[in-house]
Amino acid sequence: MDPGPAIHDQRRRSLGQYATPVATVDYMVSRALALAPKTHRLQVLDPAAGDGVFVERLLARGVPASDIHAMDIDPSVVDRLKRLCHAEQGDFLCTAGRCYDIVIGNPPYKSKRQSSYIRSRRKALEQQFADVGVQNLYAMFVVQALANLREGGILCFIVQDSFLTNVYYRRFRQFLLDNCRIHEITLAPRTLFHGTDADVRTAILVLEKCTGLEREAVRRAQPMRLVDRLASEAAYNTPPAERVQVIAQQHFAEMDQQTFFVNVPMPVLDLLRTAPRTLGDVVRGGTGISTGNDTRYLQRVDRPEFAPGAAEADEWVPFYKNGGASDAWYYDTPYRIRRDWKTPASRDPNFIARNTAYYFRAGITCSSMGAAFSAAYLPPGCLFGVNANFFCDTDEDLFYVLGLLNSQLAQYLVRAVLNRTNMVTAGYLKRIPYVEPDERQKQAVADLSRSIVEARRANRGQDLRSLAAEVNQRIFDIYGLSGEAEAAIRRFCANVYESM
Repeated sequence: MDPGPAIHDQRRRSLGQYATPVATVDYMVSRALALAPKTHRLQVLDPAAGDGVFVERLLARGVPASDIHAMDIDPSVVDRLKRLCHAEQGDFLCTAGRCYDIVIGNPPYKSKRQSSYIRSRRKALEQQFADVGVQNLYAMFVVQALANLREGGILCFIVQDSFLTNVYYRRFRQFLLDNCRIHEITLAPRTLFHGTDADVRTAILVLEKCTGLEREAVRRAQPMRLVDRLASEAAYNTPPAERVQVIAQQHFAEMDQQTFFVNVPMPVLDLLRTAPRTLGDVVRGGTGISTGNDTRYLQRVDRPEFAPGAAEADEWVPFYKNGGASDAWYYDTPYRIRRDWKTPASRDPNFIARNTAYYFRAGITCSSMGAAFSAAYLPPGCLFGVNANFFCDTDEDLFYVLGLLNSQLAQYLVRAVLNRTNMVTAGYLKRIPYVEPDERQKQAVADLSRSIVEARRANRGQDLRSLAAEVNQRIFDIYGLSGEAEAAIRRFCANVYESM
């Protein structure tokens, strides 16, 4: 008896699988068929076929049922798939020795922290996927799909876009560069899977298997079509011209950590490749205190039960644990921690203190979660959490870096290039290219930043947009960015959430 669609949906969600909208499937099918070899009848595989939407659209495009193969780990869907094409129940990650011309579909998205499948088979998977790691099921599906493709075969998957910039996918990115011609990366609409109650950012990845050292020059010269985040599925075939970039694959290989960028202006790419220093060369610090139990160690001053007397008040100091988009430049944290944090934490193995040399010093505290990124002045006499916290030798350097971090250029570099996820760590921020301003330029930005901080401190609601705009323009001038590059950065920052 069929357990019903609700049970099917629940089971597939537990496996990290989400139903793909038909318009997206049609686009992927058309791209795969257009690029596939034309010398023989194509053998096509969907390795996580689920509801069979890719199979149905392949049939609609005239691919014979005898040439379509489907696989799924969920036995409850296989009977229906067998009525459409060759189908079998099985674990695709355990298959080997098969040769297809196209592998297409929507593989499961589950990280190693979320997936019971990975946890139960971790040792074997780590051996099998030693070249790329076991960060997420979709990355392993890509590697396995390439292993089951003929040379010159086409892979077309829609996957989470975390592989683009996340440091943990560096080996995966290198694997793609070493084994594929990357034809296309298209950032799918932000709301694509909202119909299945899934808030996940995805990218359509179109690859051609191209292995061997003798083909390295071919891979490096491959023109890649990069399409920035689209507003809707209707834009797949005719995306706005300003959202499309064609660039040689070698540019990815030359990027720090082989970061995969999408539609980044060439002047910005040149800046990333040629800047003599990074922010990490001019600031110190990073993460601070991880209490392991905030409820135990922190108090909120906005709670009635926390009302220390005058004698006790000095025992507690402000604790900056994470800001937000509305906290740029300066804010008062509601959190307090004991000044003598060592005594209650001395026997707690979950309480971890890093960068203690910078405790109670003036610095910069950065947001770590959310689409928009911001930085705020960290007053002296405070402690800080595991978000990024930076320190400089002089006040002038501190306020200049504060202005740089709150500029649209930094927002763009962090969110469009270095890390297209909701979490920003100190490591990503330290990779921001640093162009040394002359003394006049540095002093001007530092003075503006100091004025904004003082105004925010005096009146949080004060309109400071004109001062922030002047900081933006001065940073653009220092970095030598103007024209189309500046316009692209401003467009991105006007709607960061939808652009990421």
